[in-house]
Amino acid sequence: MEPYPHGWDVWSNGIKAFMAEKGIQPSWIYTSEEADAPQYLEHLGIETVLVDPERTFMNISGAQIRENPFRYWEYIPTEVKPFFVRTVAILGGESSGKSTLVNKLANIFNTTSAWEYGRDYVFSHLGGDEMALQYSDYDKIALGHAQYIDFAVKYANKVAFIDTDFVTTQAFCKKYEGREHPFVQALIDEYRFDLVILLENNTPWIADGLRSLGSSVDRKAFQNLLVEMLKENNIEFVHVKEADYDGRFLRCVELVKEMMGEQG
Repeated sequence: MEPYPHGWDVWSNGIKAFMAEKGIQPSWIYTSEEADAPQYLEHLGIETVLVDPERTFMNISGAQIRENPFRYWEYIPTEVKPFFVRTVAILGGESSGKSTLVNKLANIFNTTSAWEYGRDYVFSHLGGDEMALQYSDYDKIALGHAQYIDFAVKYANKVAFIDTDFVTTQAFCKKYEGREHPFVQALIDEYRFDLVILLENNTPWIADGLRSLGSSVDRKAFQNLLVEMLKENNIEFVHVKEADYDGRFLRCVELVKEMMGEQG
């Protein structure tokens, strides 16, 4: 279909088919776009009522919102906002500071975050023993993480931060089970984030009862696996190599602001 203001024939045929299917018979169409009124009558045969065409009551248009949704965020209905939300996934190996970083970013941008569901799953289903994970657990972990992400996006303020992505889940599955999981791969394909940040695994390793890849050799090998799988899945990412927590936090803030600047 040709972009607006063209394409009325194709668009109106789709609308008429939808209304016929649902039994919808409107008497009026309300719009603030004066130029659209005759088009509605011609293509849909429905009289049009103009509402505030001069924008004296609500000085905003749909075109303005589409061009710069973050600038006019307060005008966007709650139900529509998730469509415009940008997503930032923070990746890295064990003890790379992902969770703390995600929480700090969500706080400074006054928005939501999706926790790493895998940790919750290990405690709620496996008694806190990560070594009890089996191949059959990874699809459940991925599905739970998807639900966390959807919730964060639904209530986000312009941007949502994601602690760990599905590539990381797949990497752990490949590391411990020796094979990839097709359901996890399906979610890798479905969920594409606007900004993917890979943290270098060069911060101190801290044992928390779940982590098992603490040696420098294991950490480097897993980091290389993440990079390899990101490239295999054609996922662009930014590699943050700062070794101190404050430095990488400030770098991530900078990256997010650059991304938001495209819309703000």
